[in-house]
Amino acid sequence: MRSEIRWGILGAGSIAEKFAIGLRSVPGAKIQAVASRTRERAEEFSRRFENARVYASYEALVGDEDIDVVYVATINNLHRDHSILCLEAGKPVLCEKPFTTSASEAREVIDVARRKRLFCMEAMWMRFVPLMAKLRELIASGTIGEVRMAVADLGFAAHFDKNNRFFSRELGGGAMLDLGIYPLSFIYYLLGRPDAVCTQASIGDTGVDEQAAAILSYNSGRLGILSTSLVSFLPGEALIAGTKGRIRVHSPMHRPSALSLSVFPGREQDGARETGLRARARSIPVLYSAYARAKGFWEKLTQQPRGTMLFPLEGNGYNYEAAETMRCLRAGELESATMPLDETLSIMETMDEIRRQWESHRLQQ
Repeated sequence: MRSEIRWGILGAGSIAEKFAIGLRSVPGAKIQAVASRTRERAEEFSRRFENARVYASYEALVGDEDIDVVYVATINNLHRDHSILCLEAGKPVLCEKPFTTSASEAREVIDVARRKRLFCMEAMWMRFVPLMAKLRELIASGTIGEVRMAVADLGFAAHFDKNNRFFSRELGGGAMLDLGIYPLSFIYYLLGRPDAVCTQASIGDTGVDEQAAAILSYNSGRLGILSTSLVSFLPGEALIAGTKGRIRVHSPMHRPSALSLSVFPGREQDGARETGLRARARSIPVLYSAYARAKGFWEKLTQQPRGTMLFPLEGNGYNYEAAETMRCLRAGELESATMPLDETLSIMETMDEIRRQWESHRLQQ
């Protein structure tokens, strides 16, 4: 693979623009061409970004022999078709999240990528920012003990418009698919595939989930809890709770750049069998009350917050997923270990199960 990697961008909307801005921070990246549903929009995009070649159709763009990789930036319900279009034309693909609108669609794209032996990855940019690597390092080192729970949320109050893709079932809208994919992928990143899922949602007049919550449970006893909304402002944070401490990922959790670490020395022994003074104190109300007050004071005294760790982003954040794509292409890797295709598929399977439960609840009402 040549040192300069030439990008084709499929779509010229706001996400495509953010990605193009991110590419400016990636050495060796060049925007070679852009295509949109209208030539006028593609031309406007080209004027802002390196006078890229303009194509009036997606088919024409993927036929350009000077393009090394394509970023699919179209709306959710078109990701499957446009990714396959690129792959069948011999172009590696970085597809905007959500990868597709269902597991069956994701499986189709993955099958084509593997048959053609071409690189393909979901553009879950959150996974590639510097903080996420540090987060895994802290957990692997046992700093907060054994992780028992992960909680994440993302949501805002969007202006309602039945024709807006957020509220259109046909366009792949809904809070969970468009926003909840972030906390879901975050929990997968830390805990892996759940053994069971339970969920509830508020379904709006247009048939999409306007807000939803889900609990992912694991046979080990761990829990992942996520919530998402298009009708209310959620904190946009994440919390990882362990047997010795906790990590808070500050808002916005889908583009994280700061975390706080708190460690509680000795707390991992709290589950041990009570003996001695503590056991005796429980049998004497006055003594136990004094013990509880002293214990609370000691906990506050011994808690060890490590303050806030900052991991400022270079560029606008989209550059990290682009850099990983380019690294994989140069190394001849067909998948990224940070966002492997099997995990993308598993996440979509969990997403399908979440939505299946909503439909089942609706039919039972």
